[in-house]
Amino acid sequence: MITAGFLLTVCTTLLFLFEPQFLKQIEFRLYDGMLSGRKLPPKTTTPVMVGIDDESLKAYGQWPWPRYRLARLVHRLCELGADAVALDFLMPEPDRTSPDAIIAERSRDRDLGKSPTIGAPAQTDSNSQELALALGGGRTILGYYFNFSEAEKVNTSELPTLPKGMIVNSTTTDTKEWPQPTGMLRSLPVLTAAAGAEGFTNVHHDVDGVLRRVPLLLQYHGEYFPSLGLGASLLTSPNRTFRIVNNNSETTLIWGKHHIPLDRNGNLLIDFRNGKQAFPYFSAKDILRGTSPIENLRGKIVIIGARARGLGDIHQVSSGQSLNGLEVHAAILDAILSDTFISRPGWAQGAELFTILLLGALSTLLLSQSGVLLSLATVVLGSGGCYLGARALLLSTGTYLSPLMPMVTPVIIVTVLSLLKYGIETRKVLQRNSDLLESQDSIILCMSALTETRDKETGGHIFRTRKYVEILAKQLATSPSCHELDKLNIDLLVKSAPLHDIGKIGIPDRILQKPGRLTEEEFAIIKSHALIGAEALTRTINMSAHPEKMGFLHYAQQITVSHHEKWDGSGYPHGLSGTNIPLSGRIMALADVYDALVSNRRYKSALSHEEVKKMIIKESGKHFDPEIVAAFLANSEAFRHVSEVFADECFSRQVAHNART
Repeated sequence: MITAGFLLTVCTTLLFLFEPQFLKQIEFRLYDGMLSGRKLPPKTTTPVMVGIDDESLKAYGQWPWPRYRLARLVHRLCELGADAVALDFLMPEPDRTSPDAIIAERSRDRDLGKSPTIGAPAQTDSNSQELALALGGGRTILGYYFNFSEAEKVNTSELPTLPKGMIVNSTTTDTKEWPQPTGMLRSLPVLTAAAGAEGFTNVHHDVDGVLRRVPLLLQYHGEYFPSLGLGASLLTSPNRTFRIVNNNSETTLIWGKHHIPLDRNGNLLIDFRNGKQAFPYFSAKDILRGTSPIENLRGKIVIIGARARGLGDIHQVSSGQSLNGLEVHAAILDAILSDTFISRPGWAQGAELFTILLLGALSTLLLSQSGVLLSLATVVLGSGGCYLGARALLLSTGTYLSPLMPMVTPVIIVTVLSLLKYGIETRKVLQRNSDLLESQDSIILCMSALTETRDKETGGHIFRTRKYVEILAKQLATSPSCHELDKLNIDLLVKSAPLHDIGKIGIPDRILQKPGRLTEEEFAIIKSHALIGAEALTRTINMSAHPEKMGFLHYAQQITVSHHEKWDGSGYPHGLSGTNIPLSGRIMALADVYDALVSNRRYKSALSHEEVKKMIIKESGKHFDPEIVAAFLANSEAFRHVSEVFADECFSRQVAHNART
């Protein structure tokens, strides 16, 4: 038991170390459950969201808007004192609503098919230039998108604009495991040149489609580039130097006083602790019209992005919420500026492994030394304690330790070992039952041997009739009228069949071993063996401490007293008829007569199987139950086989051989 428990502990340890895909998905769900329902307020008031929402589209028309309108929006936010403005959308093409872009496009369409230099589309436009002027009037950052597919690989010497003075010092080579971009999609050069910086907008969805982590830095062409949220934070800070440090398997991005924990792929686990719209939010329509109640945005980082329902920038996040892209970027900013992170420290895996081994050993020892109830209590306390402890640690300090495998280990061990323990106990019970059945068989054989010592011709007879009874009982079990013949009762019936002539031990030898035909007086004495045997068995049953458990002797008593009764009531000792004769007695009656007729006796010669078959058919409804006769006819060849293979001379040779060996 202990060895099995330790082997199970090793197996769960291997699952923990190699973590198959299905366990990762379960762990994600568990992590989400630990965070769900938490509605704590943001730690900072710095992020402010400005959305292109349904009201804005209703007031100003469909998206994308003309860039002169976006220029007015950016200019208005700068007037309100925003420390930095981040634009969470891409503008890679000229504004088609600009007058000069419209003229260039119409010229291109008219000159279609002529020289490719005629009517070429404009590379910029007045609306974009107006937006560029607005971007250059304050601290602004544009979003762009990194590609990671080889099919989208782009070789270019143009790199995104970094916040001025940004430096990244790395003391680790672990960044080689970080995703490597193959290309990017940026806004027009006139816009990127005017903005203070650019930041990528990529986020990382796990295999189940849930957003739990985001990259803050990505390496491209040998340089590090910040995300939109991190880049916006840099624009408002005089300190733009980063250090990437790896210590005890922990990767940390250090920025001044901020120590930002990253996973091995360079991602930050986002603490989505706030509810929807927890950050200050304003509609773009209200900013443009000046109807917003806000007086100034000093010290604020404003994120502009699409928020209308039809624009589709929605993410399922780990706290169970559905958040807009604006809220995601605001949560990232809030986490960075307030140092509120979810981290998985380098010692986490070691702590989880120690807990798995400890709970595995405790569960094994307790189950091997105590009962199931104490083991179940251990499972509940161990698994529940792991979950509640991990959840409390996560919510209070932001430290994430996975409780999954520590929870699963005692459950697996207690379940499997309980089943194993149950199997062992069941096997012991079955063995005891088997020993008991063997003892019963021995008792029956001993009692049958008493008869055999008195009547030498009954040895093979006892064995064959037992076979005949089994054949008939199994056939009759298929009949609705014999529903009591289930497997257990058939076994009891077959087991007790050898005792049907046990009463012959009370018959004098001069009668029992007489070679010739018996007189009427002698036959009357021989008939008394049915009552003698039944009385002896009844006395044996009554002397038992639990008579109700002596099922095989009950059957033996029925067979002994009734196997010479006849269907028409002309039998002995009680003259019973029809179904008043116990079924066991009716079965034995046919088996006993068949064997007596096909066997040689001192007083007669054996008849052939076919002769006996005709006699039994003739006696159907007289001596024998017609239904049992039908069962015999359905299996007459099986009867013939038993009578030939286990004939008296063959049986005697087999007994002698067994005695010698």
